Amino acid sequence: MSLFSAAALKAGLRRLATRWRVWRHPSIRSVGDGLHIGKGCRFWAAEGIHFGRQCYVGKDVVIETNARIGDFALIASRAAFVGRHDHGTDRLGVPMRFGPWVGSKDAAPEVRREGIVVEDDVWIGFGAVVLSGVRIGRGAIVAAGTVVTRDVVPYEIVAGVPARSVGRRYGDAFARHRHEAMMAAGRFEFSELGYEHWVVEPGAVE
Repeated sequence: MSLFSAAALKAGLRRLATRWRVWRHPSIRSVGDGLHIGKGCRFWAAEGIHFGRQCYVGKDVVIETNARIGDFALIASRAAFVGRHDHGTDRLGVPMRFGPWVGSKDAAPEVRREGIVVEDDVWIGFGAVVLSGVRIGRGAIVAAGTVVTRDVVPYEIVAGVPARSVGRRYGDAFARHRHEAMMAAGRFEFSELGYEHWVVEPGAVE
């Protein structure tokens, strides 16, 4: 078997693995083209998880809350999306272990609906934790190990526990608008064969 044939076989197996991981997690309700899901991931949500186009999900990622993830999202290994109200804590005489759970019929509707929104072109770093009720704006970066408890504005870079702003991805509005226009006019496609086979063609803008 040639080196290319072996690489193509491995790429095909990785594509099948992603399809299998989607199939075995019924909480994943929709996926866009070019999705990659690494091994060891866990997905569960009361109402659903949705992935946009060309998303990458690393190994051992846990998403256990409703989530809507935009195009070109990059979620590094061991990141976690978790519900902040998954277990009832205020029922007298009932241990929290036995309190209402977000997936039970006793859960309040607003708790079941709560989730996370990750807009397009976002990078969630290794081991970051994002709590439900949060929106991470377009183009934002969440550093490794960060705990996100509040919304992150577009193109903000956050780090720490809890997350705090440490910078901006682009320094001015013109650069942000140009980036978005070039991205919208461009063509980007992931390949399991490796980076040298990816399509990375930013659009030309005036």
